[in-house]
Formats: sequence, C-alpha cells, structure tokens
Amino acid sequence: MVSPSPTQPAPTEDHRPRVAAERRERTRAKLIACALAVIAQRGLEPGVIDEVITAAGVARGTFYNYFRTHEALWAGVAEAVSNEIVRVIDPLVLRHRDPAARLAAGLRYALQLARTYPLFAGFVIRGGVAAIRQGGQATQNIMRDIDAGIAAGRFTPLPATLILDLVLGPVVAAFASVQADDTPRDYPEQFAQAVLQALGVPRAAAQRFATRELAPIEIPASSLLAHVRKNADATSSRSRRPRHK
Repeated sequence: MVSPSPTQPAPTEDHRPRVAAERRERTRAKLIACALAVIAQRGLEPGVIDEVITAAGVARGTFYNYFRTHEALWAGVAEAVSNEIVRVIDPLVLRHRDPAARLAAGLRYALQLARTYPLFAGFVIRGGVAAIRQGGQATQNIMRDIDAGIAAGRFTPLPATLILDLVLGPVVAAFASVQADDTPRDYPEQFAQAVLQALGVPRAAAQRFATRELAPIEIPASSLLAHVRKNADATSSRSRRPRHK
C-alpha cells in the first residue's frame, strides 16, 4: 500500500515588490510636497534642490533617483499640483450642465483654493501660465468647457487656444490678487463674471453663472494640499515658540 504524499505547502506571496513600490511612492510624494513649499516661497533659484533635500530629510542620492534636474523637479511638482486640483475640483464642476457655468465654477473653485492654500497660489504665481499648462489635465478640462461653450454659442467663436490664453493669463494674476488682504470676499465671483463677459457671455447671464451656489470643496487628509498645509502650519508653530536661553 502506497502511503499518501505529504501535502505541499502553498507558495507564499512575495510582498517585497509591492512594499518597495509603496515606499518609493511615499518618498516621491514627500519630495513633491517639500518642493512645492520651497518653490512657492523661493522659486527655482540656485540651491533649491539642497533646500528640498534638507526639508525632506533624504540623502542626495535618494533625491536624484527621482529628479535629475531642477526642470524635472519643477515639472513633477506642476503635474502633481494639476492632478490634485483636477481630482478635487472637476467632479464639482461637472455638476453644472452649461459650459459657461462649468468654467465659472472652475475659476471660483481655483481661487478659493488659492486663498486657502497660499503655497499652492505661490507656486502658480512663480511658475506663471507654464505651471498650469505643465500638468496637462487641468488645461484639457478648461479646453473641454471652452470647446463646449463655443459649440453651444455661449462664447465668441474664436480659436479655442486663443480663448485659453485669454483665460490662463488673468488666472495667474488673480491668484496674486487673492493673496492680498484687501481683496473683497466676492472677488472669485467678480473674476468669473468678468472672464465670461470677455468671452462674449451677456452681462446678466455671466452674473447668474458666476454667482450660482457651489458645493463645498472637500480636501482629503491624504492629499498633497493638506500635507503641504500641515507642514507649513507645523513650521509656523515652531517659529512662534519662545526660545529659552
């Protein structure tokens, strides 16, 4: 009688590749968050990489595993910021059916974020229109609503890329304006109305679209904006602590 062979143990799953990938993603996210804060305050000046390395608490070799140049670092931050804003804003924008209402809502939401998150605003102000274009997705979504507005007869039938330029330039200037203490609370609504009127929307309709009630923005605790703001608050808190002699 042949005795049964012993049961072979089930092969164990190797979690090491997944754990390593998650660790790399966390490190990259940390570098992006630190770079956003540094660039927003200082721009891409000489020494910015050194400041990011110090702020992130990583080795120089680790940093260069992710970003080889200043330009690659800036592009990575711009893309991360763009993707973050799209994730937060676009689902709310798409609740509006009219393309003019969507464009107005997107502009107002962006200015709300600029007012609430100064480092986000600072990055866009320093990076200019290129900081918005770099991410790609944000520009595509604006173009989506511009194209729909032209097709629906809401906007003046100019080349869509020209309309995009007419929108993005003022957006950067508006980001700087909302940082000023004397900017009225309804500046985002005023700005959105002015942009719509410049695109050919009649004044009464532009005002109606620009003052529609908006759903509140919800920022996940794990988001880039929340992480950067938390770090900024912690830094500010440490700087206010009295120093003991």
